[in-house]
Amino acid sequence: MDADALTERERMISGRTYRSTDPELSRERAATKRILHEYNNTHPDDEERRMELLRGLLGSVDELLWIEPPFRCDYGAQISMGRYVYANYDLAILDCAPVTIGDMVLFGPRVTLATASHPIDFHQRTVDMFEYAQPITIGEGAWLGAHVVVGPGVTIGARAVIGAGSIVTKDIPADVVAVGNPCRVVREITEQDRAAYLAAYGPAREVAEPE
Repeated sequence: MDADALTERERMISGRTYRSTDPELSRERAATKRILHEYNNTHPDDEERRMELLRGLLGSVDELLWIEPPFRCDYGAQISMGRYVYANYDLAILDCAPVTIGDMVLFGPRVTLATASHPIDFHQRTVDMFEYAQPITIGEGAWLGAHVVVGPGVTIGARAVIGAGSIVTKDIPADVVAVGNPCRVVREITEQDRAAYLAAYGPAREVAEPE
């Protein structure tokens, strides 16, 4: 398809430059804000209504999902959540490109997943008002600590642990601990980590599978 014939929404999703001021995109973000306003102001006991809102907002959602309010995102439709995902307070996802979150992922407070970015060139950024976006993938079992920021185009591998306050600008492999700004791998996760935890805290009790 001719790139010039694409809508701004199509350009955004395909990774091309786009303008977020486009009326269609502005309407979609406004609709998302209305849903999130209700979500973030539901009664703490009204779990069923929050799940109903998430099912209508997100592109893919499993019943075994828990996102503590407040939660923010741009569109919602490009976010795919796996099973047993837990997000603490103030999760923010700029889903101008697809965001794929695997099973059993944990997010600490104030984690940001930002697919969107702007040109470094001043004229393109402020006069032409161009933006672009690249997908983010969080592998199953990963744990992102408080205040972690994940940038456009990043993949975090399965079971990786990202230390609090880290700024992740490059891919992180599976089964490692990574920390810092910019985030770097500091070591692999091994069976010694399991043994050390059991020695310090003892075995976990059995938890029944949800019906």
